[in-house]
Amino acid sequence: NERQIENLEEQTNILFKIGNKLEQRIAKLEKVLESHAKCIGEMRDNLEDMPDEVLVKTWGDKNE
Repeated sequence: NERQIENLEEQTNILFKIGNKLEQRIAKLEKVLESHAKCIGEMRDNLEDMPDEVLVKTWGDKNE
């Protein structure tokens, strides 16, 4: 009975460690996602400021 309790406590601790690691990874992914969204927004703003001739030439060069 005492051994079962120790086993359950050990398994519980393992699950808490896994949960903590997952929380850390999720937090890191949220920061990366926020950063990427900011970059995408800035890129869109830059595209809106560019003349159409530049955009057409740039995309045409990449496809050739």
